[in-house]
Formats: sequence, structure tokens, C-alpha cells
Amino acid sequence: MNNGRGRVLLADGDQATCSQFVSELDNLGYAVTCVDSADLALETLLRERVDLLLLDIALPGMNNCHILEHVRGNSKLSDLPVIVISSGVDVSQITRCIQLGADDYLQAPFAPALLQARISIASERRRLQKQENEDCAKALKLADELQEVILPVGIALSEETDFDRLLERILIEAKKVANADAGTLYLHTLDDKLQWAIVLTDSLGVALGGSTGKAITFKPLPLYMENGEPNVHNVASYVALTGRSVKVADVYHTEEFDFSATKKFDELNHYRTKSVLTVPLKNNKDEVIGVLQLINSLDPETGDVSEFDVYEQLVIETLASQAAVALNSQLVMRRQAELLKVERDVQVGHNIQANFLPKNEELPRPEGWEIVTCLHPARQVAGDFYDAFEMTHDRIGFLIADVCDKGVGAALFMALMRSLTRAFAQQHYAVDLAGILEDEQGSRDRGKESNVVLPSVGSLALEKGVQLTNDYVATNHGSLAMFATMFFGVLNPASGSVLYINGGHNPPIIVDAQGQVKARLNPTGPAVGMFAGATFAIQKVILSPGDSLVCFTDGVPDARDADNKLFGEKHLLELVSVPASSAESLLQRIETELFAHIGSADQFDDITMMIVRHTP
Repeated sequence: MNNGRGRVLLADGDQATCSQFVSELDNLGYAVTCVDSADLALETLLRERVDLLLLDIALPGMNNCHILEHVRGNSKLSDLPVIVISSGVDVSQITRCIQLGADDYLQAPFAPALLQARISIASERRRLQKQENEDCAKALKLADELQEVILPVGIALSEETDFDRLLERILIEAKKVANADAGTLYLHTLDDKLQWAIVLTDSLGVALGGSTGKAITFKPLPLYMENGEPNVHNVASYVALTGRSVKVADVYHTEEFDFSATKKFDELNHYRTKSVLTVPLKNNKDEVIGVLQLINSLDPETGDVSEFDVYEQLVIETLASQAAVALNSQLVMRRQAELLKVERDVQVGHNIQANFLPKNEELPRPEGWEIVTCLHPARQVAGDFYDAFEMTHDRIGFLIADVCDKGVGAALFMALMRSLTRAFAQQHYAVDLAGILEDEQGSRDRGKESNVVLPSVGSLALEKGVQLTNDYVATNHGSLAMFATMFFGVLNPASGSVLYINGGHNPPIIVDAQGQVKARLNPTGPAVGMFAGATFAIQKVILSPGDSLVCFTDGVPDARDADNKLFGEKHLLELVSVPASSAESLLQRIETELFAHIGSADQFDDITMMIVRHTP
């Protein structure tokens, strides 16, 4: 059939299937006539010139057996290529149609490449049947193999559930059909390489990969060079990139592709690679998921190596199309299983992370103080974290932090940094003689923010908790460029004093009972873990009765609505400036406004807040 002038009669009663076929045939350059009954199909065949009949097994009217009998019994139509269409694998019906003269069958839904290959084979088969030469005998033999081997193999492949045996059978059946001495099956990996899946060479007794249990040590073939250019020098990578089959008569007499590795293999194994046929395996999206390569087509009588002919290429392409459907199904199921495992692992990580973070009812409750928190991950796991814990001498340590990035990587660093900070802080908690004076000094400095020069109760724990965590992360994991902004405070509930370090974090807000903003606690050092030896200054602030310390991560001001509009710090300041009866009510007010702003949009970042309130 000549593309651009071929006329196809599509006899199918299903409108959706007709539309799909018409679209694909139109893309391939064919003129299509559609009918929805057997009577109209026969009438059109007798009235118009038709180059190909696509016949639905379930076509209304007379059954397909009668249509095929009419077609094959009419001298004008006896050479017409006929492909039957089935929406399911009904082996008995398909077999009956093939016995009555159908050239092939096509199962819907179908891949575009499969449709084109089936049309080409059916048309080529009818053309060759008219030829009275030596090639006609071989073509008819291969056509019989299409009926007796390819079709049953396609059904058998779709029923194979073992992935390794499937790979093995695809290559074995392809070698058998083309009488090839050797073959290789590659799989397209997610990092754009061709992974060797199975290698067979009969004359050398080589069998690697698949279900053989023998590992393939050959390096994967990159589809792209180090400079980003496509790797078109290797024939297998070229076929994977272009999606087109390649037939080489003699690899030693071609300059189109680089066969230096093949020649080296031949030298080491006393082998002679000559003819090569390389075919893409495409899924139903016309994407190359693998490559099938056959080597050295053997004459069945003499055993001499010959070139793969055009008809062998068409048959192997058909087999490859059917194999790709089965292979893609297996790959999809494997990936679904992997994703399910990843999902379970992430859920476990989510549960572990949730266990790391104290719930509100588990937070310290010193008399006269409220501490409330919330954390809303943008994904299953978060990079934000908070903590609050009791220390000796009735002090309360509390912190809020945001690890750079999101997802699993940030969650792993969140667990590391949270554990290190608490462990170092509790390990280095110490009381200095000067600390005894802290409460008295604090009472005189109430309401002021000042640098703490002399050591005091909690200052060493605060300093070491941040400093040692910073140095450990920067020294041991600096190459990962992972760090966290962090606000860490030590509260003396009796005096209301808070010693704190702000490591590059959003400045917390202090508001009084009337909602007046009293202070913003600006950074006293860089983000934690950014570089070793960083200096973190300790400062002090007094929370008077009625004051609230509002801490938050950047997921609050950076929250976005469906129009990508930011929530903003200005809006947050407006919310905290309205007096609240409790820390809980203030937190709920902010949460309500925040998620009303986000609405139907995806949450942009982790959202974490902590409010420490000195009750009036």
C-alpha cells in the first residue's frame, strides 16, 4: 500500500473505536471510509476501490465468517488485506477469522506503531503472494509464522507474569522467528540509559541475564554524551532515541555506527558478527521502553550468515510491538509495586517524624504559661520541626526550625538536627555561680532586650545546643548543602526571662495583652549547619504577664493562594495585633485565616507555628 494514496475501509460499529482509528490512519496518510454494518461493508467493497479492510469481530449484521467468505470467494477481493479488530483476546474467534483468510488481528486499545506495523505486514504479505519467485516461498513461510507463531506468542506473552522469564521469552521467540544466532534485549532506564537485560549467543553457548541467574557485567549504554549531545554513534542508542529500526548488512563494512566494542567482543571470543537488526520496543504512548537486537541471520539449510531481509524486519517489528505491550504492563506493575513500597516507607517515616514532635498535650505546662504548636507538612514528611522540653532548675527549652528544601531529604535532616540540638543542649546544661544572680538582674531588666555577657542558667546549654549541632552538620555533611534556620530559647518561668539564639530564622513576634507589637527577635547568627565555626550570639528578652511570643516558619508568610498571591507578614502582624484570650485561640485564628487564604491551591511549604504566652 502506498502511504498518501491508500484507501482503508473501516467496518466497526463502535463510534469511539472508529474515531481512534480514523485519527491514527489519517496521521499515517490513509483515506478512511467508515461503515457500521456488515451489509454496508460488502456493498462498499463491491462498489469502491479499497486497499485494506479493518473488520470488527463484533460488527452488527451477518457474522464475520460470512464477510470473510464473501471477500475470499470474490476474485476481485481475494487479494484484499484484511485485519480483524477485537476489544478482547477471544482466541477462538480470532483463530476462526485467521482460518477463513484474515491476515492479522489487532486488539483495541492499540499503540500507533503497532497499527502501522500490522498494516504494513498485511499489505506486504498480499503483495508477496502475487510474486512467483524464490523470495515468495520465504515470505509465505514467514507469513505462516505470523499466523502460527507470532499471534500465539503475543497471547502467551500477555499471560506471562514472571518478568525475567518474559524478557527471556521475548528474545528467544524473536531469534527463532528470524533464525538468528544471537540477540540482546535492552531496557530503557529512568536515567536515560540502555540497561542490558538479557544476552544470548547460541554458537558460543552464552546466556546471561533474564532467568539464567548469571549477571551481565557490560556497562549500560548512555543515551546522551557527557556534553548532553544524543549518543547516535551506537546503533542501539540510536534506535532508542529515534524510535526507528536499523538493519545493517555487515558491521565490518559500515561507517554509520561505531561497532568497535562489537569487534573487540569478536576478537576475544573468536566470533564474527555480521548482520544486525535492531528494533525499538514502544509502549502505547509511542515511547521507547526497550530495544531488541538480533545478530547474524542464519540460512536454515546451509547455516551461512545472511542479511536480515525486509520481511523479517516487518515480522520482528510486529513481534516487538506485541512484546512491548506485555513488557510495558509488567514494568507498570513493577513500578506500582515500587511506588507502593515507597509510599509505605514514607508513611512509616511520617509516623516516626510525628513521634519525634511532642503533641500539644505533651508540651511542658509551667504554672502561669501556655505553649501551643502546630505543624502542617506540605508533603507526607516535613523539613520543619519544633520542640519543647523541661530542663533542670525549672527551665524550659523550646525551639522552632526549618530545614532547607522539602520532602524526604529535608525530613531526614530534620530528625538529625532535632535530635542533635536537644541532646547537646541537655548534655551541656550547667549552672554557674553567676547564674544565681540572673533572676535578680532579670527583674531589673524586665521588658528590655540585651546581650548576655556573663554565663547564666541555661546559657551554656543554649550555646552548645546550637554551636555543636552547627559544627557537626557543617563538618560531616557540608557537601550536601543542608542547613536549618532555627530559633532556640530557654525560658525561666519564674522571672519571664528568655535567653535565645536566632540562627537565621524568621524573627518571632512579641505582642502584649492589648495586641501591641513590642519586639521582633532578629537573627543573632547565620543558619545552623551552613558553615563550621559560625558564631551565635545569645540575647535575652523578658516576657511580661499577658505577653505572647509568636514563632513561625517561612511557610506562613509564603503561603500562596490559587492566584499565587502571598499570605505575607503584614497579614500575620494584623492577626496577632488583635487581643486573644489564650495562646490556643490566637493559634487557631492564624490557622483559620491561613488555610482560607490557601483555599484550593496546593500547599507551597511546610507550615509550623509555636506560641509561648505568659498568662495575665
